[in-house]
Amino acid sequence: MKPVGTKKAVFVDRDGTINIDHGYVGEIERFELIDHALEGLGLLGRNDFLLFLVTNQSGLERGLFTADEMKKLHEHLQKLLKPHGAQFTQFFVSPHRPETPNDVRKPSPKFLLEAAKKYGLDLSHSYMIGDKGETDIQCGINAGCKTILVRTGVGKEWENHPTIKPTRVCDNLLDAAKWILSQQ
Repeated sequence: MKPVGTKKAVFVDRDGTINIDHGYVGEIERFELIDHALEGLGLLGRNDFLLFLVTNQSGLERGLFTADEMKKLHEHLQKLLKPHGAQFTQFFVSPHRPETPNDVRKPSPKFLLEAAKKYGLDLSHSYMIGDKGETDIQCGINAGCKTILVRTGVGKEWENHPTIKPTRVCDNLLDAAKWILSQQ
């Protein structure tokens, strides 16, 4: 894929990567961070990577939480990140169930391609981090990014998948951030 720009970015899944996936996490009260997630994001932010959250949240379409509750949760995450020297540039949220026809739910690369165009990103020098092969890793591959599978969430189940192969496997977001910086 031809680079759109020159800036580097890291696209990050949310549930199972940043926070414990309790199933349909849409309210602050159910948002529980995974160890070292904020440190990893902070390390990337302090080293000039633009950060984007890319998440499938079918709980919205299912009516399990509202868009306002989701917005408040993401504002809360931004507040938690600030002392670590990082902020998400944009939150990309697919509200659709897997069976609902749409063009944004991961593994679609649409959100990553939109970010590349809007922010001048070079996707070939950017990364997608997540814990699910069929959505997160495949999304990054579809967009032409390097991909990192984290062993948090359900990552261990995807580690030895026969066809979906991430660029790298790491224990958590902090290990992923350290590996990304080692590649610069």
